[in-house]
Amino acid sequence: MNRASEFWDREIIHQTHVSWMEHSEVRKYINDSVSEGRGLWPIDWFESYLGGRRFARALSIGCGGGPLERDLIRRGLCSRCDAFDGSPQSIAAAQAAAREAGIEGSVHYYVGDFNEPELPKNTYDIVFFHQSLHHVGKLEKLFRAVMRSLKRDGLLYLDEYIGPSRTDWNDQTIALQRLVFESAVPVERRTTPSLPLPIQPDDPSEALRSGEIMKELRVGFEIDSYHPYGGNLLSVLFPFVDWRGSDGAALIGRLIEAERRLLADGQESFHAVIVARPKRGFAGWFARGRYFFVPKAKRVLTETRRRLSS
Repeated sequence: MNRASEFWDREIIHQTHVSWMEHSEVRKYINDSVSEGRGLWPIDWFESYLGGRRFARALSIGCGGGPLERDLIRRGLCSRCDAFDGSPQSIAAAQAAAREAGIEGSVHYYVGDFNEPELPKNTYDIVFFHQSLHHVGKLEKLFRAVMRSLKRDGLLYLDEYIGPSRTDWNDQTIALQRLVFESAVPVERRTTPSLPLPIQPDDPSEALRSGEIMKELRVGFEIDSYHPYGGNLLSVLFPFVDWRGSDGAALIGRLIEAERRLLADGQESFHAVIVARPKRGFAGWFARGRYFFVPKAKRVLTETRRRLSS
């Protein structure tokens, strides 16, 4: 079992990761950003966006403990949902929760590899990624498999981190976040003397190729709706601030406003909710070919350079 699966097996039992999205004020900021000020949770917004459309069969990639799929079934948004994850412990927890909710016949949870997808062709009406695609190394291979698995009028839904990849972070790229940390966060509120690079060492799949997601997505999919919700400051600073006490809400409010100004000034959002559909016809054929051949060409070029240099 790889280190990423081992990390998530532990995490589903004893959570150590601090999520910036769980703070109530941050959650309101995210919901307002996604739903254009209406305060809707992303799936609530998506339901309203669909205008009554429902899906017979869905696929969720990177389901973790399975809360999304159970919500989709509960809402009646999807009649049946297949869902997989690389963590066996997460799948066991998801299966147990589905049994407890009495919906085990509507959700099929199983262990699968993001990077070696085995998806049936022309099967799904919709495919979901919820904070899972940024853990994928073989983006092209997975996108190609998703294209082939979706029916002609199928949709792709992402609620995803699309910010810098783990290899993109350095003292220059984090300079702005460190400036805000040192100037806006009181010393007594900091849980670390200096802001570290946002690279999770115990999960080698974290932000593996996140900075390439949008580029690769556009190869094979047409984007119908794009709703950025930031995280440029909040997701990087949040784990290293003590939010307890009466002035915690005021501090989070100042950081939210600072992030809004960053996005208004043109900085690309680190997170977004995206609805897309696969390209069809010649464009789809070309995209699937590109997803197939480009990674192979890159590997050949890399190997050739390595041999020449040695």
